[in-house]
Amino acid sequence: MLGNGRETRSSKRDSPGPPPALPGSNKSSQRPANPLIWLGKYLSLALTLPASVFAGYILGAFANHYLHKSWLIAIGIMAGMIAGLIQILRELSREARK
Repeated sequence: MLGNGRETRSSKRDSPGPPPALPGSNKSSQRPANPLIWLGKYLSLALTLPASVFAGYILGAFANHYLHKSWLIAIGIMAGMIAGLIQILRELSREARK
């Protein structure tokens, strides 16, 4: 009889399951153990775009100073923004692969 509470051969006890997880081997969280490493990684991502836009502005201002074309500042800012976004996407895709 199956309703008597006894386990059958196909019970969970006999089936091989995944091995028990080792302490500290949680693959779902890839947060480093040291919070300063975690802070440095994400702070650099946060500062990448403003730094690249500023660098583009500086380069555009130098080009404007020597070539006397005021639209070069806007081109420099746009180039810095594009370069910053590309760098952020590169970093995020590298993190996603890990």
